[in-house]
Amino acid sequence: MAEFRSMPGLLRWYEQSGRQLAFNAQSTVEAISWQQNLCEIVRRLLGGFQFSAVDFDPQIIETEQVNDYTCELVVIQTQPGEHMPCYVLTPHNPVPHKTLIALHGHGTFGVKSIVGIANSAAETQFIQAFNMDYGRQLALHGFRVYTPLLRGFAERMETPPIDGDMWQSSCKTLSLNAMLCGKTLLGMRLMDVMRLIDYIHTRHEAAKLGCVGFSGGGTLAMYLTALDDRIGCAYLSGSVNTFGDSLMSIEHCACNYVPGILQYAEMGDLAGLIAPRPLLVEAGEHDPIYPIEGAKKALEILHQIYGCFDANDRLTFHVFDGEHRWDGSPAAEWFAKWL
Repeated sequence: MAEFRSMPGLLRWYEQSGRQLAFNAQSTVEAISWQQNLCEIVRRLLGGFQFSAVDFDPQIIETEQVNDYTCELVVIQTQPGEHMPCYVLTPHNPVPHKTLIALHGHGTFGVKSIVGIANSAAETQFIQAFNMDYGRQLALHGFRVYTPLLRGFAERMETPPIDGDMWQSSCKTLSLNAMLCGKTLLGMRLMDVMRLIDYIHTRHEAAKLGCVGFSGGGTLAMYLTALDDRIGCAYLSGSVNTFGDSLMSIEHCACNYVPGILQYAEMGDLAGLIAPRPLLVEAGEHDPIYPIEGAKKALEILHQIYGCFDANDRLTFHVFDGEHRWDGSPAAEWFAKWL
C-alpha cells in the first residue's frame, strides 16, 4: 500500500543519515576540538548571539521576607527595549551563598511556580503535582537562586493572552516568527539568560554558577551550560533523551526544535558539550514525554564523552520511580559538592 505520510520518511532519514559531528574522539585533545566545532555549529543554528550594548536598568519591583530567605522581584533590560522579570531568593543565613540559576518549563504560571508562589487552587495543585517549586526548595537548602521568567510565558506572553489552559504559551507564535528573522526562540531565551549571568556578576563575585531546569527548563539549561562556561555544573531533569525517542515521536512545543540540528548531533552529543564539568541527568522511570529508554541511550553517548575526559565521576544518572515531574532528591547535596 502506498505511503502518503511524511514522518516515516523523516524517521528513516534520521536513522540512516548519521550525524556529521557525532562524538568519536579518541583523546582529550580531539574531544576539545570536537566540542569547539560543535559549539560553533549550534550557535549558528540557534540564530547566533548578537548582544547589544544596553544598560541593565534594574528595577526592584518588590521584596518579601519568606521564612528562611528573602524573595526579591527584579526586572532587567536584556535587549534594547526588552525586559525580563527575575525572582532572586537569598537565604537569611550569613555564610557566603553558592548561586544557582533555576529555569522553568511550560505552564502559564511561569516562574512563580518555581519559587512556590500560588495565587489559586489550580496553581497550588500544579506545584504539588510536578513538585515544581525547586527554586524555593534549593533556597531553603542555603543556595542563592535566580529564577528568570522566560519569553512566551505568563506576563511575557504575547497579547492578547490566552486564557483557560495552563499549558498555553506564546511559544508557537514566537518560534515561527523568530525563524522568519533567522533566529530561534530557544536562542532568544539563551541570550536573555546569558545577560542575566552578566547581571549576576555585577551583584556578586564572578564565581562559577550552577544551573538547574526541568522539562523545557532542562532543555534550556542544557544548551546554556553547553555554550556558556560561566556555568560550572548543571542538573537537567526530565529533558535529556534522544531526538528520535522524544521530539520526533511525541508532539512537543515548537520552542524545542532547532532547525538542522539532526544533521550534526544527537541530544547526548549536545549534553556532552558540558564535559568535563559536573552533570546530573534526572529521569522518571515512567516519563511518557522523555521515555527512559531514550534517556539511557543519551547516557551511553555521555559516558563515552566523559570517559574521554577521564571524568565519569562527574557524570551522574538519577532515575526515580515517577512520571514527568521534578524529583530533585539528590539536588542540594550534589550542588553543595560541585559548586
